[in-house]
Amino acid sequence: MTILVTGARGSVARAVVDRFVAAGEDVRAAGSDPSKTPPIEGVPIAGFDLADRANLKAVLDGVDRVFMYAVHSGIENFLDAARDAGVRHIVLLSSIAAAFPGNPIGDMHLAVENPLRESGIAYTILRPGMFATNALWWADAVRSGVVALPYPEAHVTPIHEGDMADVAFAALTGSGHEGAIHPLDGPESLTVRRQVELIGEAIGRDLRIEVLPHEKAAASMPAPVLEMLAGAVGKPQTPGPNSWAVTGIPSRGFAQWAADHADDFR
Repeated sequence: MTILVTGARGSVARAVVDRFVAAGEDVRAAGSDPSKTPPIEGVPIAGFDLADRANLKAVLDGVDRVFMYAVHSGIENFLDAARDAGVRHIVLLSSIAAAFPGNPIGDMHLAVENPLRESGIAYTILRPGMFATNALWWADAVRSGVVALPYPEAHVTPIHEGDMADVAFAALTGSGHEGAIHPLDGPESLTVRRQVELIGEAIGRDLRIEVLPHEKAAASMPAPVLEMLAGAVGKPQTPGPNSWAVTGIPSRGFAQWAADHADDFR
């Protein structure tokens, strides 16, 4: 049988695909616009439209397991099609914000989590915190040699997309994860300044950091992220549960992420 991975352009989905391909599993990737999705050797990439029931039927044909991103518009259509196709397990990439209802990001993810829980299909929900890939926002600035940050001394616990992929793989190939909600954090607390320094070390460059005023940062950064950083200045975080607790594989630190993505900053 086949594993469907949605959101094929996303970094987590690509890591999930790579994990299953390496294990010799039959994988089908899907995205809203396959023409904009970089090819994946040996993996077909299908169009994916939650509003199109005929499309969903075709995409899910022969699929027994699914890794999916949290897209709430059309989720009922997808779950209906998944039941009809005989899908037996869905892993949903949600957000730790869903643990705190009443905030826009959390409520958006709960709008997908709740129908999935009520669908009758076995599910596992991943609730990661800050993605390490958020650092890609700085790529152009890193190339210029000067990175402007609103709160350089804010502490964060970023999680590598490979760790999320490892947990998804464990959930879809093992047992005991049905009905589980896995909060996921990175393995370390470090400042945003240190993140930039580690990227510089990975690419062999000294990077200058400038402080970006809050009001200027607000023009380009999501308000919840900015507020989180403001509240974390000078406050080392205690990392929450990480992938190691689920998989037994050591979690990857930010230095590893920077090394893995060095070419994205060159």
